[in-house]
Amino acid sequence: WRHTQELAGLVHSKAARGNPFFVIQFLRSITQNKMLEFSIKHRRWMWDCDVVDMQMISDDVAKLLTTTFSKLPISLMQTVMIVSCLGYQVEESTIIALNSGNQILPFDMLNELQLAVKEGLMEKAGPMYQFTHDVIQQTVYELIPSNPKLLHK
Repeated sequence: WRHTQELAGLVHSKAARGNPFFVIQFLRSITQNKMLEFSIKHRRWMWDCDVVDMQMISDDVAKLLTTTFSKLPISLMQTVMIVSCLGYQVEESTIIALNSGNQILPFDMLNELQLAVKEGLMEKAGPMYQFTHDVIQQTVYELIPSNPKLLHK
């Protein structure tokens, strides 16, 4: 703990006061930007707190989410957009019903929801899928184009 206390404090302050989704996003960001790397020689994670502290994270959560969403597959985004119209959570049986006889979407929504769980956007508890945070559901919903034809790129 003594080695990571300063880094933990930085991550907590930068990532919406420790919100798990934003902590993961921030850690991904500093890892991708080579600010946090595992050293085989030292057999531990290495970082420079001054460099990590300079890493900007948007105070605008919606902007951070939109940036994150832009890197996701279109089929995943279309699925979570549809689910966001149904509310904060949805039963697996509803998704199965939407999938059956579906002639519009060229993908299986259940497979996409499993990817959404893997990406940390949603979680599955029994037969229910739910967004990991209401801000995620709201932001996804707001990304739905006013012209539905834009969903079919």
